[in-house]
Amino acid sequence: MRATEELKLVFLGGVGEIGMNCLAIETAEGIVIVDCGVMFPDAGEGGPDLIIPDLRYFRANRKRIAGVVITHGHEDHIGAVPIVFGELDVPIYAPPYAAALIREKALEYVDGPAWDLVTTRPGEQVEIAGLQFEFIRVTHSIPDALALAIRTPHGVIVHTGDFRIDEAPTLGEAFDREAFARLGDEGVLLLMSDSTNVERRGRTRSEKFVADNVEALVKGHPGRVLISLFSSNVERVRLLAGLARKTGRRLGLVGRSLYTYTRAALETGLPPFEPNELVDPYFADELPGQDLMLLIAGSQGEPRSSLTRASAGEHPDVKVRPGDMVIYSSKIIPGNEKGILRVTNALVRAGAAVYHEGNSDVHVSGHAMRDELASMLELIRPRYFVPVHGEYRFLVEHARLAEETTGATAIVADLGAMLSIGKKSVREDGFIEVEPFYVEMPLIGNAEELKLKERKKLLYNGLVNVHCRLGRGKKGMNLLPQVTLYGVPDPDGSLTEKIASTVRLEFVNRSSSVSSQMIVEEIQVLVRRLVRKAQERKPLVHVTIEGK
Repeated sequence: MRATEELKLVFLGGVGEIGMNCLAIETAEGIVIVDCGVMFPDAGEGGPDLIIPDLRYFRANRKRIAGVVITHGHEDHIGAVPIVFGELDVPIYAPPYAAALIREKALEYVDGPAWDLVTTRPGEQVEIAGLQFEFIRVTHSIPDALALAIRTPHGVIVHTGDFRIDEAPTLGEAFDREAFARLGDEGVLLLMSDSTNVERRGRTRSEKFVADNVEALVKGHPGRVLISLFSSNVERVRLLAGLARKTGRRLGLVGRSLYTYTRAALETGLPPFEPNELVDPYFADELPGQDLMLLIAGSQGEPRSSLTRASAGEHPDVKVRPGDMVIYSSKIIPGNEKGILRVTNALVRAGAAVYHEGNSDVHVSGHAMRDELASMLELIRPRYFVPVHGEYRFLVEHARLAEETTGATAIVADLGAMLSIGKKSVREDGFIEVEPFYVEMPLIGNAEELKLKERKKLLYNGLVNVHCRLGRGKKGMNLLPQVTLYGVPDPDGSLTEKIASTVRLEFVNRSSSVSSQMIVEEIQVLVRRLVRKAQERKPLVHVTIEGK
């Protein structure tokens, strides 16, 4: 890449929202994608399993994509990789644990991915599309997390990925403060930094802090202990496995995701426990309560998760019972509050004692809090700053912190924003239109292609089906409607009768020359008006005409 050529940053996800992190770096020699994650839809999305970045960008630029660089293995950073790139011959650069998880996920979507999976490690460098990428070790709630130092003809760009500053992790090596200090001394044009916890003052606690507090709860408890956590947090799984040994309890895993992440950990030399330590959950009810600790998936209240089913007595192996202790060793992800509260109430109703971060110190975040974010800014001392990975208010607050801490010029980027980077300058350069795509296997498409608007309307407003037998004669037409309501309340049948009689009378003695299409459109307007007047509801109206 020549020094006179500008490069562009295109924000395809992860700004103004939590999840679906995805950044495109465009140069004259090609495009590099940094992370490609998913977001999980809320209940109002009407059916899809996942939300992924706008596929139109990748389709339009498929011949120019020179590589994909992954910072770590969380779903919101790797979840869309097999979907977007499974059939593209493009190298994927990922740290070992993330690479193992990508291989696992690829099995769900493609028989044999076309891409080359290249393992990256701290201190290594690789050149892609004229840019030099250096990988820097950071600490996070998942192993093998990396930040990126990207050397361009215009200056150094640093992308932190997700991080916290842990000087003494219980698994893996410490946060590489020296590498960031070195970059700050070298001079950094632009810093992009994780904004998730900018509103939380102070610094994150260590995983050892969580283990000590969980031990205080578990020690001496006469019943079973069920601990729900993010399955990817192998460091915490390892600590809890050690706690099980220390307190004389057998360890069991409940939930497919826990086995998936554990397999990846074993594959990459990060075993959280010895496989022969595990007890099969099938035999959980045969062990005395004080002899058992179960790690169980479902900390976010997912409807079909193991914890949700266990709380309702519907899990085939584990049913929550009086005397159980349940610990949520996880945070509440925004949007999941209702589901978590619903499951928590079911657990208490089943007789369990429930502990969570609201009433006990049983979780620490994997994301840097405000003081750590300030430390990162002070280490790097960038000329320009772009906050990433957070809701819009987080980005604005992080931009304010950067200006106060270092005097950097802060730019708050929203979805679709483009930044141009030239010699010692970063400037806003417009937007591209981006829209989410949805995965509902085997279907993948945007909201229009998956008919999400119609499905939401059906969900909230129902459907009125009007089937009409049509006769035409010299005196005009004769219309006999049959009305069926779906999802539209009509306990006494009066609304159904009113619709049928009104439609019938509306067309008595009407000219036989009226087309069937015009009849359909008139009936749709008429039915919508009747239902809206009766119930303030706007249902879908489906009309069929039998006869000419």
